[in-house]
Order: sequence, then C-alpha cells, then structure tokens
Amino acid sequence: MAVKPEKIKERLKALFPKANLSQKRIDEISAKLATKPADDADDAAVDAFINDANELMGFEAMAKEDDRVRTLEANQKPKQEAAKTDDKVEIEATKTDDKETPAWAKTIIETNQKLSKEIEDMKQGKITDAKRQTAQQAIEASEVFKGLKPEVQAKWAGRIDINSETSFEDQVKDFETEFTDIKQTLANSTSYSGSSPNGGTDGKPSDKELDSVIEGL
Repeated sequence: MAVKPEKIKERLKALFPKANLSQKRIDEISAKLATKPADDADDAAVDAFINDANELMGFEAMAKEDDRVRTLEANQKPKQEAAKTDDKVEIEATKTDDKETPAWAKTIIETNQKLSKEIEDMKQGKITDAKRQTAQQAIEASEVFKGLKPEVQAKWAGRIDINSETSFEDQVKDFETEFTDIKQTLANSTSYSGSSPNGGTDGKPSDKELDSVIEGL
C-alpha cells in the first residue's frame, strides 16, 4: 500500500491552503502519509487519510509555529553576522593598536563585546522557548496524552529533544507507543481481589485508574 508523496503534497496543499508549512515539514508529512493509502487510491481516499492526520497533528497550528521559529531565526542571522563583523574589527583593532589604545577605549571595547554576547544569549533563549512551546503543543494534541494532568503532560514534553533532526511529531509517536506499552503491562499485571456479585468491576483496572498509576510513576 502506497501512493506517490507528490500526490499527498498536492492534496495537502489543496485541503489546507492556509497552512504555510515549510518544505521540510511537507516532505516529512508526505513521506509518512504516502504509505497509508492503497496504490490506486483516488483523491477522496487520499483526502481521508490527510484529514485524519490533521486531527492528530493540526497542520495550520503547526504552520504557525513553524512561521514563528523561521521569523526568529531570520531576524537573528543578519544581526549575528553584524555582531561577528563588529567583534572581528574590534579584536583586530585591539591587536594592532594595543600599545596605543588608552584604557578607557579598551573598557568600551570590552563592554561592547559583553553586550553582544548577552544579546545573542537572549535571542537563543527566545528560539529555545518557541521550540519548547511547540513541543508542549505536540503532547497536548496527542489523543494518548490529552487526558493526563498538565504537569504530567509537561514531563512528557520535557523529554522531547528540541534540537533533534527527528520531528516533534515522530518523537511524540514513540512516546505514545511507550506509554501504551506501560499501560498494557500494568493492565496485565494488575487486578483487584474480587468482583462484585452484581457485576461491577471485572477485576481489571479502568483506563482512568491506569492513567492515575502511570502519572504517579
């Protein structure tokens, strides 16, 4: 079962024209969904798979986060290059005129260098915060994790490697598999001492009870 990724890209753009996804993101989604439909799937069948994926991942929300990260990175690059150029000029000037540079000028140069580093650190922090927020949203959008308490969701989101080449969605899917396996293991190994004569429990914990146990791990 598979269709060409190009067909997925075509239908994805037709169904979600407002989702300004990056080319890398489109390639990842298309490659992943291309394996789902049958070889001879028509547009309607392909659309069904894409819409199902949208319910899980939220393409338009994902595109907004991509835009925000791209904007932060785009604004950062010119200023980074300018800061590097300024630093290089200052360092070369310091080496050349070190003996002739007065103490007050050296102080200004050192202050400018420290200020440039502090600004760079702040920009990097904003990009990191944006990525962490996207990671949190990926966990919250998961059908597997959405029923958990916010603080537990935050723990799972904290496990996402925001600097990895693996997409947040793929990492979340791995976590979903891990969570489901833990839940099933608990369900298989946990039972109650008896059942009510009139029905009630069948001796196995409910999903809510299993989630509560896992949250306490």
